[in-house]
Amino acid sequence: MVAKPERSSEAPQAAQAGGGPSIISKDLEIIGNLKSSGNIQIDGRIKGEIRSNSVSVSPTAHVEGSILAQSVQVGGLVKGRVEAPNVSILQSAKMLGDVVHDVLEIEGGAHFHGACQKLGNAD
Repeated sequence: MVAKPERSSEAPQAAQAGGGPSIISKDLEIIGNLKSSGNIQIDGRIKGEIRSNSVSVSPTAHVEGSILAQSVQVGGLVKGRVEAPNVSILQSAKMLGDVVHDVLEIEGGAHFHGACQKLGNAD
């Protein structure tokens, strides 16, 4: 009789647990769209649309494209439209594009060139 190897249930449980954010590291460049139901932390470069629950653009990051999320924190360079109920533009940010929001926070020293519009406004 040949013994069957035991299957470990650790991998499926780890995958189901979710864990921390998906991280685009500083040395990574992605050309294409990103979509996640979780959180994305961007330290590298992205050219494309980003859709997620929460997006954090670190001071080392460069994003060329739109961001659509529930919460967005911009600390690096973003060239494109940001749409989220909660948007924070940090002191280290260079935001070049329009922001559609419910709550917008812009720290002193941040560079912002674009228009602001409240979510739900038809104007």
